[in-house]
Amino acid sequence: MPVALLLDIDDVLVLPVGYKRGIPATLGTFARRLGWEIPLPTEMDIEWFEASGVTSEWDSTAICLAGLLLEAARLDGQWIVPDFEEAMVRLADRALDSGQIRPDYVTWVRRAGEAAQPGERPSQAALRLWRREALPSLPRSEALETLLLYLLADTHRLSCPTTAVFQAWMVGSQAYAETYGRPAPVEVPQGLLERDQPLLTREGACALLDLWYEGRLAPAFYTSRPSQPPDGELAPPLPVYSPEAELAARLVGLEDWRPVGLGRLFWLVERVGLEENPTKPHLLHSLAAFAVAVASSDGIEEIPALEAAYETLIFNALMGPLVKWAKLPWHVVLVEDSVKGIQGVFRMVRRLYELGMSIRLTVFGVAPHPGPKAEVLEAYADRMVPSVNDAIEEIARLCRNG
Repeated sequence: MPVALLLDIDDVLVLPVGYKRGIPATLGTFARRLGWEIPLPTEMDIEWFEASGVTSEWDSTAICLAGLLLEAARLDGQWIVPDFEEAMVRLADRALDSGQIRPDYVTWVRRAGEAAQPGERPSQAALRLWRREALPSLPRSEALETLLLYLLADTHRLSCPTTAVFQAWMVGSQAYAETYGRPAPVEVPQGLLERDQPLLTREGACALLDLWYEGRLAPAFYTSRPSQPPDGELAPPLPVYSPEAELAARLVGLEDWRPVGLGRLFWLVERVGLEENPTKPHLLHSLAAFAVAVASSDGIEEIPALEAAYETLIFNALMGPLVKWAKLPWHVVLVEDSVKGIQGVFRMVRRLYELGMSIRLTVFGVAPHPGPKAEVLEAYADRMVPSVNDAIEEIARLCRNG
């Protein structure tokens, strides 16, 4: 039985030091601009963000800053105007007592993650919740709503101020200007991404590569990291196309495997005109990862594989190369640290089974134990492991014995 291996990247293959430090660095940038001395999100807070299904730092930083602005509005509404830059200047001039600002980052982000519907980003869910629950009782609610829209409606573009600052912290000021064709919003000499650390050992990478070379493994990265578009396609100057998944793959020695990250997904939705968030737990993300994984072992280019994933989703029938692949029984092995990632693959396996494919799933949940992430993942994983390296031997056994 062929094995399709879907690997998450962050906290599975790579310790995302840059992303974890980027959240407090981004919020600290805005706090300093406002003259506030406030607590910033801790590593434990960030683990709770991820356990709640909010795995995009673009979403979590925007939600946290929006929550801080609502706290400021609770204390003083004189600064509120619909223009974000003017509002920030006016808020700084108000010189609020930052000791009265009560950050509740985990609650803000967790509620958004739990409320997010399929196709809806957590930041958009936060906007929906705050429109209903917070804005009616706050001053200048119409102008405040405009500020929240600016922050939360589309966190995947550099027009979102927290995303622009976060990307500057990730890649550094010079690379930011070169990549996006505009000056960085904050001066950062060295990007934090350079501090990421491999979690997959060299021995583990070699074992997986051996299985791939033997033709026993069809791998792909199933990740919410920004990535390049499909091979040969030009990347617009947008943050979703930053080659961050490729950098992580290179860090662990698996640079020849294709990452189905934001770049591939947003290239696809732009191509077909889909107006939904295509990332985990959306069925398109898991279908695309499976199709690209199998295509890589079958000598098929990734664009036809991505198109087949979309057409299978839309027409509810096996399309393109998926028709041929359905003649074989498949075993999907997922190594993942987020509930939403697991939920997306559950849906994919169920859909392909309903469409006539012989397919089964094994899920390795990766999380240190004890901890909030492990508590949540245990209900979804077939086996919990503290590290991806603890799953390698079992993956090899599945590849060789079915």
